[in-house]
Amino acid sequence: MLPSSPDLFAAHVAEQDVGDYCVSEPGWYALDDAEHVVLGPFVSLAECERNIRDHERTKALKH
Repeated sequence: MLPSSPDLFAAHVAEQDVGDYCVSEPGWYALDDAEHVVLGPFVSLAECERNIRDHERTKALKH
């Protein structure tokens, strides 16, 4: 059995939090359950959520 993949969620990283998430610019990012950046940056929440769905759909097709 394959280990289940962590769920991704959208989070906005503000300018002052850039260093906390090891990213180079503020914006919307997809984070995993451990708050590691998986996708991004995106300019809007809607764009981030679309990419999360696409990422999960693509991942499901590979398994």
